[in-house]
Amino acid sequence: MDAEAFDHSDKVHSDAERSIWCQDPIGFARRELHVEPWAKQREILETVRDCDRIAVRACNASGKTFIAALTIIWWLMSNREATAITTAPTERQVRQVLWREINRIHFENRDLIGGRITSTTLSIDQYRNAFGFSTNRPERFQGFHRPNCMFVVDEASGVDDSIFAAIEGSMTSHNPKLLMIGNPNRLSGYFYQAFHNHRKHWRTIHISAFETPNLAEPENERRLIGLVTRNWVLEKRDEWGEDSREYRIRILGEFPDNDTDTLIRLDRLEAAAQRENTLIEGANSNVMGIDVARFGDDRTVACIRNGNRVIAIIVLPNSDTMQTAGRAIDIARQYRVERIHVDEIGTGAGVLDRIREQGEINAVGINAASRARDSRRYANLRAEMYDYLRELFHDGEISIPQDQELISELASVKYGFTSRGQMIMQDKRASLAQAGKSPDKADSLMLSFAGGIISEARIWS
Repeated sequence: MDAEAFDHSDKVHSDAERSIWCQDPIGFARRELHVEPWAKQREILETVRDCDRIAVRACNASGKTFIAALTIIWWLMSNREATAITTAPTERQVRQVLWREINRIHFENRDLIGGRITSTTLSIDQYRNAFGFSTNRPERFQGFHRPNCMFVVDEASGVDDSIFAAIEGSMTSHNPKLLMIGNPNRLSGYFYQAFHNHRKHWRTIHISAFETPNLAEPENERRLIGLVTRNWVLEKRDEWGEDSREYRIRILGEFPDNDTDTLIRLDRLEAAAQRENTLIEGANSNVMGIDVARFGDDRTVACIRNGNRVIAIIVLPNSDTMQTAGRAIDIARQYRVERIHVDEIGTGAGVLDRIREQGEINAVGINAASRARDSRRYANLRAEMYDYLRELFHDGEISIPQDQELISELASVKYGFTSRGQMIMQDKRASLAQAGKSPDKADSLMLSFAGGIISEARIWS
């Protein structure tokens, strides 16, 4: 309903109280609102506190909307001046989903929060307000240049990119926040790109049904009403099948697995970044792959691995071949590298020659455009090496750092087929045109694992 549900006189809280709440959102939830967020909800609260752009992809009934509502209340209560703007794809989702939770939290804590609330507005005082918009008019989201302005987009996968463009125009004020949350329904758009091409600009969080308390801790199922249940998951598994689009989105909280030209699935990349390093370390020597800058916007990147464990990704300043070779040798000394795989196309040839000239470390030249070992299946060596890398991720046999830019580049690697049925990778220039950057970190990783494709005899021939 649109009538005001409550109208309380403004509550006065001290700066000291607000400072404590601002620093400890979990404590605010526990002590002031008397709720106990579960692990992923706590992670969302702390990430919003610490970061300006947060994207959460989640399964059904994970408590994501409740924690978004709680985050809005915490934001308004912990700042002397603050604004929260919320939206969703439809008016029903704005009023009946997110703002229903905001109203419930206010009703249960109206003596603490005070102010005036309607079905889509909350005004604590003249300096602290929240509004719910359901619109396809981007101009409604423009002009919010107040300090401490937070935008919360529920079911973000379904919101038009023009709305996000308008929101971005308002992210120039002091201490802005943008929280996107929802099911990962589609393989395009602003929400999708936050987990892929634009990932380095975002703190991303993933919630699977199997991480929720009712499934991870079955003894809590009766207590945590409203969260996804084990019975529902089992029922939908039988109805949809574990390989179905619906199961991936609504239970696993994963993007659909039908982006047919993407080489490595995002969930495999994230699993590799979360994997315990101790499970796959133990090689006797370290290997480095170095992708040397060839174009104006390219970077020279070195990747060092121990066995199947990637231990470092290092971006080198662009410089001449002598300086690049010197830096590569210095990094190799620091990490006790015994072999360097150098991309020898273009500028890389000079770097390779200089490293070899020094005679200190074995240097291997790799021409990714050359003939593949299995030329029937692959158009060139680059495709064969990347497919080998894909298998490592698919089989859970690789560990990578929590490097969001690396994950973004790997998640954006595309492939296709020639008229002869050979697998071929998207050209680096095409990647630059499509994603706005060259996959330099991804290529350095691929080069570091090239030994899995090229035999020692071929390396030195």
